[in-house]
Amino acid sequence: MPEPTHPSILKYKPSLAGNVILGTIYTVQAFLFFFYIYRGKNKWALCLPIGALASAIGYFCRPSMDPLNLKLSLYIAQQALVVISPSTFLAFNYMLYGRFIIAIDPEFGMDKAQSKTEKSRYSFIPPRIVGRTFVWSDVITFFIQMTAGGLQAAGGSKNQSLANLGNNMFLVGVSAQGVSYCLFTALLTVALKRLIRERQTTGVARQNRGCLGLDRNTTLIVVGFYMSSLFIIVRSVYRIVEFAQGYAGQLISKEIYMFLLDAVPLVLAIGVWAVNWPTPLLDRISDQVRQGTLVYNMEMGNSSRMRIPSSESGDRSRIY
Repeated sequence: MPEPTHPSILKYKPSLAGNVILGTIYTVQAFLFFFYIYRGKNKWALCLPIGALASAIGYFCRPSMDPLNLKLSLYIAQQALVVISPSTFLAFNYMLYGRFIIAIDPEFGMDKAQSKTEKSRYSFIPPRIVGRTFVWSDVITFFIQMTAGGLQAAGGSKNQSLANLGNNMFLVGVSAQGVSYCLFTALLTVALKRLIRERQTTGVARQNRGCLGLDRNTTLIVVGFYMSSLFIIVRSVYRIVEFAQGYAGQLISKEIYMFLLDAVPLVLAIGVWAVNWPTPLLDRISDQVRQGTLVYNMEMGNSSRMRIPSSESGDRSRIY
C-alpha cells in the first residue's frame, strides 16, 4: 500500500480486500446476533449486533479514504465506527455478568422488591449495579473518544497541535476503558473463585460433575467470558500503545497492525458468543443450580429452611 508523500493524519491507503473481508465478517456476525436476539427475545443484548454492524460499516468505508485528499467527514465517521463502536462489545459483557450471577446464585431474587442493591454471595458488587456502573464508564470513555476523533480530524496535517490534543484525548479514553475492563475481569475472577470453592465443598458439585466442579454450561460461559476478555484486553493494549506513540509511531503508520491487533481480536472477542450464544446456557445453568441445590438440601434434611426461588423470580430481563 503506497504511503502519502506529505504529512497526513492517515499514514497509508487502506486495503480494499482486507477491509471488505473484515466488514463482511462483522456483517455476518451482526445478523447472526440479531437472529439469536429475535429468537430468544433478548432485547438487552441488542448492543452487540448494533456494534458489530457499525464496525462493518466502518470497515466498508475505509477503502474510500485517500491520505492525499482526506475528507474530514469521512475520517470522523470511520473513526467513530471502527475505533469507538467496539465499546458496545464491552457493554454486552458487562450486562451478561449480572445475568450470569443470577443464574448461578439460587438465593438471588428473594428480594421481591428487586432492589438494585440486592447482594449475591458471589459478587462483591451487587449484580444489578455492575452493569450500570461499567456501562456508564463505557459511555463516558465513548464520548471522550468521540471528542478526540473530532479534534484529530479537525487538526489533520494543518494544525498538528490540535491533532496531537485529539491523540492525547484518545489515549486517555482508551486507557480509562482498558483499566475499567481489567477491573471488570478481576470482578469476574472473584466470582468464579467463590463459585468453584462452593461447588467443590457442597453436594451441588456432585450433581454437576465437571471441570473444577463446574457443569458444562457454566464452563462454556466462563470460557466465553475469559476468551472474549483476553481479546478485548489485547486490543486495548494495542490502542493504548498506538496513541502513546503518537503520529510518528510505528503502529499508526501500518494498517497491518490494526488488522492483527485490533480488528481480528475484536472479531474473535464477539465470535465466541456467535458460537455459544449465552442466554440458553444461562437458562440451563439456572435450572440445574436450583434443582441441584434443592436435592442437596433435601439430602441434608434442611429443605424446609431454605426457599429456592424459581428461575422466573430472578428474571434476567429485568436486571437493569
